[in-house]
Amino acid sequence: MGTATLTTPQAAARRPQRAAAREPLTRSTRVLLVEDEPLTAEVFARALARDGHRVDVARDGLQALRRLHDEPPSLVVLDMSLPALPGAEVVRRVRRAGHLALPILVVSGCSRAETDLDRAELWPGAWLTKPVKPRELVAVVRRFLDAGRAGPGAEG
Repeated sequence: MGTATLTTPQAAARRPQRAAAREPLTRSTRVLLVEDEPLTAEVFARALARDGHRVDVARDGLQALRRLHDEPPSLVVLDMSLPALPGAEVVRRVRRAGHLALPILVVSGCSRAETDLDRAELWPGAWLTKPVKPRELVAVVRRFLDAGRAGPGAEG
């Protein structure tokens, strides 16, 4: 037979406390992640979501353009080697569609010199050469979003 114990507020205060689960920050940003490699997309999407961003994943360039048209994001994370439409062409079409202030972060295994994309087409944006750690990606995303706090896709 077990014994019941009453817990007083003083006894409860002496008990070790469990660390509260870290809740994601609340951000009003939507990130469009364009990555055809499923594991990389999942890792990056989780890291961005943990940082409080709403993440929409597109698996190819055409899908990315459709999603961008449906709901403009605050920022795009874009691989260059994509099926259906290469990343450089996605950048050009995004800019031609009038999204001139939309930050585009290229995360690619190739260097900028290997593409025919010039700096002016990417601006505002950055080029990160794979492998990229999720923490590094989140830090760069934060930097760009903090710089343009009221950019497209931001909610209030």
